[in-house]
Amino acid sequence: MSVATLRIRRTFEPDRLRSILVASPNWLGDAVLALPALANLRRSFSGARISLLVRPWLSQLFRSSPFIDELVELPRKGELMWAATALRQRDYELALLLPNSFRTALISRLAGIPHRVGYVADGRGSLLTVGVCPAGGKALHQADSYLGLLRALKWDAWSRPTGCLLPPGSDAAAEKLLTDLGLPSHTLFIGMTPGAAYGTAKRWPADRFAAAADLLIDRLGATILLFGSPREASLTRAIRERMRRVAIDLGGRTTLTELAGLISRCATLLTNDTGAMHLASALGIPCVALFGPTDPRRTGPLGSGHQILHDSPACSPCRYRDCPIDHRCMQTLDVERVVAAVEALLMRSTSTTDKTVRRRPAVFLDRDGTINVEIGSIQRPDLMRPIPGAAEALKRLGEEGYLRIVVSNQARVARGDATEELVEANQQQLLRLLEADGGGVDAFYYCPHHPREGRFPYRRACQCRKPAPGLIQQAVFEQQVDMERSYVVGDKVSDMLLADRLGLPSVLVLTGYGRESLDSLHAAGGPMPAHTAQDLLGATEWIVQQSGRG
Repeated sequence: MSVATLRIRRTFEPDRLRSILVASPNWLGDAVLALPALANLRRSFSGARISLLVRPWLSQLFRSSPFIDELVELPRKGELMWAATALRQRDYELALLLPNSFRTALISRLAGIPHRVGYVADGRGSLLTVGVCPAGGKALHQADSYLGLLRALKWDAWSRPTGCLLPPGSDAAAEKLLTDLGLPSHTLFIGMTPGAAYGTAKRWPADRFAAAADLLIDRLGATILLFGSPREASLTRAIRERMRRVAIDLGGRTTLTELAGLISRCATLLTNDTGAMHLASALGIPCVALFGPTDPRRTGPLGSGHQILHDSPACSPCRYRDCPIDHRCMQTLDVERVVAAVEALLMRSTSTTDKTVRRRPAVFLDRDGTINVEIGSIQRPDLMRPIPGAAEALKRLGEEGYLRIVVSNQARVARGDATEELVEANQQQLLRLLEADGGGVDAFYYCPHHPREGRFPYRRACQCRKPAPGLIQQAVFEQQVDMERSYVVGDKVSDMLLADRLGLPSVLVLTGYGRESLDSLHAAGGPMPAHTAQDLLGATEWIVQQSGRG
């Protein structure tokens, strides 16, 4: 298999990096497809401060991302002068340039960033200190192209996660819009994105979108939501006017935050090759994606459950903005075939009538001393002993809709006192004991690192050992957690510090080291827990009471 080659003009030591600026793509779809690269970059440089240089209209997409520490918005005017002055003052050590544009490389050069990494493209090779020359061969998905920058440098590119978190406030914004329109939340919504920013060649004909919308209303009783940018408002209006039935025309009427919230309410999205398609797939919404002049192997939706319709004539892919002939690649997709694909996708979905299941709140739980009896280093699974009432408490949390996520420090792995296999075996035994009494947990995360890791100059700092937030950030991303309704429960000072850093309400249980921790917190002046409970069952009762008040 061919691999990328490097043009290295200046070397650097990755372990010494403390500040990284990532230049984000400028299009919504490409920005979504950059999320896997950001996830892997965070894994490679857990101790570095990672900032994202982003256009203002895309910043909301990244505000909930656990992989970046700071958003730096490009000014709308005078960006080169700004780069040479304000951005230069931030003293970034390395720039990772995801877009291939000359201008992006020039901005990083004017900012005085000593190490600049990106693909050799657009005549910018002389501006890069490490230029990556992509390998030829088979079609590479855009998400893998971004990951290729990391792979070429031998940095972690361990996975291609396909999800993202809703931007802050998007759920509430969507709820308000739907309420104002008089639409109940249990409605079967089907979204449609008939536009395409790149050009008309990527667009299925408007009259066919109108006909498909009518059929889906007739057959499924669906409510159709038409999405589009301000420039596409005339297109969505034309579709609405051509329909026999009524659709909700939101063309040009939504912010990115509102768009994300509304798409998350849809059972599916019928779409051209658009940024909204990638946003929907990242939010877990299955798409029926219509492809013509572009190649779904390169820009298709990530994840599973999607239906791609693509009749590829000899002239496709072509990359034309506007078809110079008869638009045959999109004309061959007839209305009945597209509607049948939507119906089949909905039939395959695990839930066709309730797409209102969204992010769930979580209770982040310490393990030993909170769920399991604290007896020190546990060397055999048969020594695991749930604290009385723990199984009942976990059962109640599950019934109330909370994710039960265990987050534990396991430094004895780094000390050589235990293997990761033993840690996993202990956890599985605890889970069996809890489930035997009706309890359970939904996920288990642990930090195997030594407490002193990262304290010495130039050593990568561990960001997953509590009270550092790394494990929580990983869990939030992987489990789609609603942080606004979540809690932290534990018996140690580190649990209270973790909750304080995350801005979450905490409960200190007096089992395990709870009483000793309470004395330490009083002596140190906090941070004090929102509530103190005798045990996990008492903590659960308080949490349920709080949720009832909301």
